[in-house]
Amino acid sequence: MRKPDHLWMVLLCIFLMIAACAQAVTFTEDGGMIVNGDGTDDFSVSEGVDGSYEGTSMVTPPPEEEGEKGPGPTFVKSEEMEFFLVLSDGSMEYVELLQPGSVYSQVKLHGEKVYVPTGLLMYETGEVPDDMRYAMINAQKNGYATMHAKDSTRSGVINRIMTNRIALVLNVGSKYTRVWVDDCVGYILTSSLVFLPGSNVSSTLATMSYKGRTNSKATINIHMNGKNRSRILDDVICGTQLTVFSVTEDGWTEIEANGWHGWVLSDYVTYGTEAELASQP
Repeated sequence: MRKPDHLWMVLLCIFLMIAACAQAVTFTEDGGMIVNGDGTDDFSVSEGVDGSYEGTSMVTPPPEEEGEKGPGPTFVKSEEMEFFLVLSDGSMEYVELLQPGSVYSQVKLHGEKVYVPTGLLMYETGEVPDDMRYAMINAQKNGYATMHAKDSTRSGVINRIMTNRIALVLNVGSKYTRVWVDDCVGYILTSSLVFLPGSNVSSTLATMSYKGRTNSKATINIHMNGKNRSRILDDVICGTQLTVFSVTEDGWTEIEANGWHGWVLSDYVTYGTEAELASQP
């Protein structure tokens, strides 16, 4: 004998009530839902959902577009880090890290954006060898690497980091490495990283330009590698400072800029910082 449909509805309501009692749920003003949180946390958005979130604040945002089925992606709050700059007198000043680099990084100091040697940045880290303190995301097949809250694929997904992004290494493990990248702290497969030599390698400062003009409004593509038709990672405006590592005979320059380690066509590189170039007659 077939049970009435309304009986299934009653059973479903009872199940949902039990689930609600097990976890504290707060609905945000925009329709999102926070589990085990009070709705005041600042969450970092990323795509995808993975694994168990037991004991961790998480948020499920509403659909991005009207008519979209189901909730949006679920993501876990990232840890926060503080950065300090060592000054010439040995004292330290709090800074906001804007764009990391293995040799030079852009920070905000006293409200101004400046480039400083990355070796002068101090932050909490484990025992990391000097030649493994900086890394590049190496995910050429998928285009991104998944960052987890813990060193396990069963832990929550914090973010998905595009290939060739520069990461600061906090702890190195045989399978997972703890990193800071894109203002997020989490674990990425060690096999998805290429460690950069940092200040131990020869480099030169340069500026992005168009037809030799660093003050042009043009934007220049950064590529994943020095090959024609290679993946475009980002575009940056002329006047952006570059760290140059190498130049190929077929017209490509290996650079770091805006948190990327990649390649640009050599025609768009003018050597010297923007301040140095501006002071020339």
